[in-house]
Order: sequence, then structure tokens, then C-alpha cells
Amino acid sequence: MRPLLGRLGSYLPAAVALALPTVFLPSAEDSFILPRASIVIAGACLGAGLALIVPTGAGLKTLRLPLAAAFAAALLAFALSISWPLSLAGAYTRYESLPVRLGYLGLFTAAVWLLKEKRPRDWVVPAFVFGTSVACLEAIGQWAGQVPYRPDGNLGNANLLAALVAMAIPLAISRGLRGGLFVVAWWIGVAVMAGGLVTTTSRSGGLGVLAGCLVLLVFALRGRWAAAGAIASAAMLAAALALIMVSPLHFLNDDPASLRFHLWQDGVRMIAARPLTGWGQDATGLVFGRFLSGDWSPGVTFDRVHSGPLDLSTTQGLIGLAALGWILVVVFRQAWRWQAAGTVGALAAAAAAYSVWAIFNFDWAPATGAFWLLLGTLWSETRAAETASADAAPADPDARPAAWRSALAVVMVLVAIALGVLPVLADTWYLQGRPDLSVRVDPLQSRYHWSLGQQLITQGSPAQGVQELRRAADLGETEPGLYVELGDREAQLGHGAQARADYRRALQIDPYYAPASQRLAASGG
Repeated sequence: MRPLLGRLGSYLPAAVALALPTVFLPSAEDSFILPRASIVIAGACLGAGLALIVPTGAGLKTLRLPLAAAFAAALLAFALSISWPLSLAGAYTRYESLPVRLGYLGLFTAAVWLLKEKRPRDWVVPAFVFGTSVACLEAIGQWAGQVPYRPDGNLGNANLLAALVAMAIPLAISRGLRGGLFVVAWWIGVAVMAGGLVTTTSRSGGLGVLAGCLVLLVFALRGRWAAAGAIASAAMLAAALALIMVSPLHFLNDDPASLRFHLWQDGVRMIAARPLTGWGQDATGLVFGRFLSGDWSPGVTFDRVHSGPLDLSTTQGLIGLAALGWILVVVFRQAWRWQAAGTVGALAAAAAAYSVWAIFNFDWAPATGAFWLLLGTLWSETRAAETASADAAPADPDARPAAWRSALAVVMVLVAIALGVLPVLADTWYLQGRPDLSVRVDPLQSRYHWSLGQQLITQGSPAQGVQELRRAADLGETEPGLYVELGDREAQLGHGAQARADYRRALQIDPYYAPASQRLAASGG
């Protein structure tokens, strides 16, 4: 049984790499993000469970301490979160919760532990590139069908598809340059993904592709040429960014690039107010409004700073940022050391492409999960090269796992069900108009309590409905519309003071939210 689990488990990273760009769930209200967040959590749990009971490959080695620091930083940020229910369940359609943050690290370690042989390791890149190509074909089809939104290939957001393309194109180019039986297929994939990127009209995606291709070139150079290539690459990226700022691309998608700079300045003030541990996972939406210095995009409520490093600092503090930065430094240093081995250069280029994209966006499960999976594959590849160079096989663990390992593996499966499956079931019931069932299997997700409250009010139970709306507020709902609705219902019940408090809370989340300010003024607040 264990040999079979070992063989199947070695292909789990490839399965996750294929699923993240392609899997969506039409039967759920959130068809796009939630299924991918569940894949991240379930993949990490199942990978960890398998690693407990089957022989594993190359170890973490110098990454043990950085990974431990990242886990500890995430737990510390959660412990000190301003809303632990929100940090545990995640904001609806966002889900950058504690389980997802730990899931990213779990995907990384699972790839390191399970990819002990070359063949399963070599399957990760084709699976990811194929899945991204399929998503791009969908995006091209959406563009041809003139959909009334930016084509996203069923990722739910065009920039998410662009992030996947930014990582996948350097991988495909590297494989295409190597030749072989499928060389034509690799170049067709590059063409398809380039077309998909164009349909997304993503500036950050384009910068990511450029960065990935430049890193691929630098990793192919040696000595002084590599140093010169790195300097030239940095100059080219700076020139591309300057071109965006001074050309019509600055206003592409009615999203001026200068908007990011305003949000970043406000985000720095938010970080400075709680610098070490942050405000808690996914809690930015509850707090960011207090630090906004202007109505930068009328009608939009900002729940992200729109920069990966700054967003991470707001939620997990500078401690969390430093811990994850430590991991990246160790991995890239190891990658540079073994730059000529296997797919090391291509995987490093993919990681660099995501890193550039993330400077102008924020972590989100469909793209960030793929990044951490590829990063784990990169580490596994370098460790394999290191082992081969030393002419020694990695130590094989005891073939008879201790009872505690088997028990812990079962626990990990149960965690995968609780955190990866039940939220999807709850969202399926939510789409079917049964929030009463949704709150039973996912009681911390505020959106379902909001919907249940609306349903109870419609059915003639206003007091019970207001209780559910209040529960949604207590669980950390980040949409100001909930608090306006709650205030309206409280006003109808004759609770004027409570209604004004609800309107003020809506304005704390978004100080430019017109319905809240209008109602507060009308109520004499």
C-alpha cells in the first residue's frame, strides 16, 4: 500500500499544478477563487499527510529555519489579529486567511518532500504550462465572443491569468529551446499564452513575462557576462516601467498607474501603525479606510494595498515579510549555485516573473499557490543536483512509519476536508438559496450570515434577521454595504443610536461610501 501511495503522491504536485489554472466550479456562488483556495489547502494537507507515511526525497536542509520562522510569523499574526474569525475564514472571494497562508508553505514543502524522482519532477512544468494554455484558450474565446469584461479564462480576474502566464511563458520557452519530441507543442503553447496575455490587457503581467525571460537569459550566462546581463535586465525593466508611466498605457483599463502610488503611501501609514505583526490575515479591508488620504477611485472600496510586499506587511507585519523574504533569498541563492542543472533556470525565471507581478498586485490563491508550488519544485531540483554532485543518495527514512505518523496523516486528511471541502459545500448551498445550511458547515464566513439575515427579514422575522446581520458584522465582514443595511434595519426597529453606530462603522471601512454618509447625515449623526 505504501509503495502505491508513494508513487501516486509523487505526482500530487503535478496534479495541483494542472488544477490551479483550470478548475472552477459553476455550482458554487464563487466559482473561481474559492475552488482554487480549497485546492491550495487540500493539496498542502494531503501532501503533508503523504510525506508522513511514505519515503520522501530531498530534505529542506538550510530552509528549515526560514520555513519555521514563516509558520511562526503567520501564527503570531493570527493570534494578534483584530478579527480572528476573519483571519481564520478569510474575506469572501479573497480567502487570504491563516489556512491559505499556511497552505502556501505546505505546497512548497510537499513539493520538496514528494518530488524525490526526476520523472514526477519533470511532470510539474508540463502540467502547469498545459493548464495555463487551456485557460488562455478560454480567454481568447471570451475575447472573440466580446464578453463585457476583461477576459480571464475562468480565473475570475484577468490579472490572475496574467500572473499564471508570466510564470508559464519562461518555462515553455526554456523547454522549447531544449528541443525534443514535443518542441512544436511548447512553442504553440508560448503563442497561445502570449495571445491570452494580450486579451487580459495586464501591464503587470507583461512586466512579469519580460522579467521572467530576462532572468532565463541571465541564468544561461556565466561569470562577468551574467553580472552584465543582470544589470542590463534591471535597466530594461526600469525602462519598461517608465514607458508605462509616460505612455497611454498609464490609463489602461481606467486604472491609472498612479493609483498604485497613492494606495502604497496610505498602506505605509497603515503598516507604521502596527509594524511588527500586522493587523491579521485578510483584515486589511476592516482597517484600510482609516488611512486613506483621498477618494482615489470613486465608487470602489479598497480592501488591499495592491502591492504584495505591502499587503503582506499589513496583514502579517514586517516579521512575516522578513520571514518569507528569508525563504526567497535562500532559494534563489541555491538556484544560482546550481543554475546549470535541469530546469533550475526556468523555474527561477518563473519565480522571478511572479515576484515582479506581485509588486503591483496582491497574493491570491490561484496565482500565489502556483508560485509556491513551483518554488518548491525549484528547491527539489537544486537538492537533486546537489545530491548527484556529492554522489550520494538521500537518506531513506524508516520503511515502518511510527503509529503517530499514521495518526497525524489521518488528521491532515480530516483538516483537508474541514478547510478545503466544507467551504465549497457551503458556497454551493449559498448559490442554491440555502444560507441556513451554509452557516452550519462554514459558520465563520460572514457572507452567509448576511444572506441568512436578509432571508429571515424577507420571511417576516426582522428581529432574527437583524441578529444574523449583526453576527456577520461581528465576524468581520469587510463590505460597507452590510453595515448600512444593518443600520437601516436597526432604524426601522427604533434603535437610532445603534443605527448611527453602524453607519459610522461603514465609514470606517470606506470613508467615501456615499450611502453611509448620507444616512448618517439624515439621522442627525
